[in-house]
Amino acid sequence: MRESSGFDPRFGDESGVALPMALIALALLSMLMVAFAALGQSEPQIGANHLRVAQARALAESGFERAVWALTQGFVDPGCAGCVDDPLPVTVPAPYDGSTFVALGTTGGFVVTVTPGGTPLERTVRSEGWTPTNAAGDARPKAHRVIQATVERFPDMGVEAPCALCVRGALDVGGNASIDGAQDTSCGNKKGTYTSSETERQGSAEIKGADGNATANDPTDFVENADPASFDGFTFTAPALKKLRELARRNGTYFGPGFPNGTASSSPYTGAVTFNSDNQVRDGIVFVDTTTGEDMTAATPAGQLASVSIHGNPFASGTFTGWLIVNGSLNISGNMQIDGMVYVLNDFTYNGTGTGRISGLAISQNLKDVSATTIDSETGGQSKVIFDCENARGGGQAPAGYTLKAGTYRELSD
Repeated sequence: MRESSGFDPRFGDESGVALPMALIALALLSMLMVAFAALGQSEPQIGANHLRVAQARALAESGFERAVWALTQGFVDPGCAGCVDDPLPVTVPAPYDGSTFVALGTTGGFVVTVTPGGTPLERTVRSEGWTPTNAAGDARPKAHRVIQATVERFPDMGVEAPCALCVRGALDVGGNASIDGAQDTSCGNKKGTYTSSETERQGSAEIKGADGNATANDPTDFVENADPASFDGFTFTAPALKKLRELARRNGTYFGPGFPNGTASSSPYTGAVTFNSDNQVRDGIVFVDTTTGEDMTAATPAGQLASVSIHGNPFASGTFTGWLIVNGSLNISGNMQIDGMVYVLNDFTYNGTGTGRISGLAISQNLKDVSATTIDSETGGQSKVIFDCENARGGGQAPAGYTLKAGTYRELSD
């Protein structure tokens, strides 16, 4: 019998395998080293490009913010240095006309252009950021980004409203009521009343406008049968009303679905709100909404409208300062002072007593009711609406200047 040697020829001889494996591994490592070396050459350039792009976009943002600042300052302080006045000049001053490169240190700069928007209250801002420069003769690598957006502002109620009491509809002024647009002419000469239909004056009521004389109830003291479209310049658009809702919510003075008392509540909101000593409201933007939280129109069912009553001691600060917006009807009675604007989308009734007054501006749109807005003082008392420019603007409680219009911001391609 032959002894087995332990070698099985079916499996072959494995001697010498290590060398080919080592050579293969060395080849793979060599390729990886070449790849990493190539990346080491390109990555700094890629990183530098990304940095320049990010810087260019940030510089474009800077140009946009600079333009918004200039527009806002030109609105609140016309003629100030470096501002863009409102209304927009036919020739927009540099550097907001797209002709000037504004350098920010050594990083780069921007070129910004301000043009009219779709409405008189809108502006279009285009800002192009460059790094390190936009000079064609500069041979250094460059990057640039372009952003464009529309900014808008609320109407300047002090300037654009032509009256102390503006009514889109008919108006009855009776008793001892006094509507005075002549005391403050800092924002222009104002009429006492301005209506799109008839104005009826009864009893001892007086209407005064800034017409150059002290005589009340002259035909030059008020305007009747004005074009309803003329109210568009000093009434709030749907986007403006949306912003006012948001501001009121932040202020804790929104009254609408889910917020009947200015704070979250599970109580159903019926639209009926009373401000008195038991439910006082504080200064700022006060917004009383419809039961659906939607803007009122002529087609809105009467049951969905806000119905606000103010009497007694309704204001936490004693005298209210700000804007009171009612998405429905408002009835004010008694002796209290409002230093601001009353803005009512439907009917407005005011029966004042004592020294009570509205010092600022009152606007009634009468979108649904055909009945006249009524200003009628009670016996022995006196309802007063006196135009005051600063109060009409909100007395520091209302927003002023330009802000981004929702849905318009975008980055443009070359």
